[in-house]
Amino acid sequence: MNYLHSSGLWKTGLRLFCLGLLAGLVVRPAVAQVPRDQVPPVPTFPGESPVQHELSARGYGMFLHFGINTFNQTEWSDGKLPVSSYHPTQLDPDAWVRVAKEAGFRHVVLVTKHHDGFCLWDSAVTDYDVGSSPVKTDVVAAVAKACRKYGVQLGLYYSLWDRHEPSFQDKDPEKYVAFMRAQLTELLSNYGPVCEIWLDGGWARKRADWNIPSVYRLIHQLQPGCAVTVNHTIGVHPNANKIGQPKDFAEGDVVRFWPVDFRTKDPNFARSDDPKYYSVGDARYYLPFEHTICLSDRWNWFQKKDVVPARPVAELEEIFYWGTANGNALLINVPPDQTGRQRANEVQAVLQLADRLGIRGGDKPLPARGPNLLERASVNPTNAVAAVDTSIETSWRAAETNATLMITPAQPITFDRLSLVETADMKDLGDGFSQERHYRVEGFTIEVRTEAGWNQIYAGQGIGATLSLKLPRTTASALRLTVLAASGLPGFDHIGAYDSRDFHQR
Repeated sequence: MNYLHSSGLWKTGLRLFCLGLLAGLVVRPAVAQVPRDQVPPVPTFPGESPVQHELSARGYGMFLHFGINTFNQTEWSDGKLPVSSYHPTQLDPDAWVRVAKEAGFRHVVLVTKHHDGFCLWDSAVTDYDVGSSPVKTDVVAAVAKACRKYGVQLGLYYSLWDRHEPSFQDKDPEKYVAFMRAQLTELLSNYGPVCEIWLDGGWARKRADWNIPSVYRLIHQLQPGCAVTVNHTIGVHPNANKIGQPKDFAEGDVVRFWPVDFRTKDPNFARSDDPKYYSVGDARYYLPFEHTICLSDRWNWFQKKDVVPARPVAELEEIFYWGTANGNALLINVPPDQTGRQRANEVQAVLQLADRLGIRGGDKPLPARGPNLLERASVNPTNAVAAVDTSIETSWRAAETNATLMITPAQPITFDRLSLVETADMKDLGDGFSQERHYRVEGFTIEVRTEAGWNQIYAGQGIGATLSLKLPRTTASALRLTVLAASGLPGFDHIGAYDSRDFHQR
């Protein structure tokens, strides 16, 4: 069916018809097993379904936040912004996907509707959409067409929470569930294959009110190969009402929304020893994790009027390796601006990252690096364990400006790569999301202890978000980092040593 406006009355009638059609409950189908004698290109874990395996195999996607918020200098809005404010002047979804392909992304995830309820397609069940705006291009259709053109898979983000739709306020939650099912039917019926659905905003009402079993069943009826998630997927065992943090996930933690095919918790990072099995009642299910991160150095999801820096390429490389490890996936948000085009500095950043990773053009395998050879090493001072633990979201803050940290692995290591991630001071920019980062280290040295004694292998000034060093291959029994100058007490989120011979195709 072609959902184009012919009249407001026709659309209202069709809306009532669609909402009357959709309802139902199901139990999640059994998880399919992958035969142990089949060795896929991505490590397969027991209990992994084909849909989950495809998610892990994709591994690397571009997030596309674009909508009415883009034109109103805000991250979240309340569903009352005028449709007339949506007015891109050079809308070019083809270019978004072309950049994704060139930068090595395997899929895109387009924000079709955010919490404000504004839809990037001409929905039959609401007038708060592009069909009622000055620029009526069906953005979902344009992105889907470009995905087919460039060989990039299509994923869709859809907000459960809708601050515009009247039925969301109805005392009977099934009325809004019917509205959601109508919109999801449009999205999953009219645009070809959809590899994943990213549902968000589940915190806005009681978890049972979303009727996720009904939504999940509908998605898999329309798109059997589509992976489904609800953001903030995991709780804190045994409390499903409390949102779990990836740095604290433990095997058997309770699933908050069920059924789903993978976990999300934006914008956080799973540990290097990320657990994979989570509890639903007395059963445990395998769930990979998809990370989401802003390309912007200011942590904004929707583009603002002012051009802001992108994250440094060294940091993006570190994020890539963390985000795609352990069969997990990573989305990097590259949002179009008010013109409808992506900004040149952000396009340049993801292309530079692609060159650094060797995946320019999208046809080469994703790389993976080997283990951190300093992970869980002994440290002095002893309270610095967070600098070498399994999380990039824990940190150690030194007790003095001129600090020394000695790291002693259980046995000598051979390495030629070092990664230093400095702890940032965060300045809130006032919109509830955007932040500016500042760093303290102004001078430092790195020494290693070999059979010949201590030897300095690097001296530098600032470290910043990430400093990635390529060094002559060295065998050492200990490493010593000395901060010579800093504007305040220095801190580190992560220190890693790697051997480039352990780097491999994912």
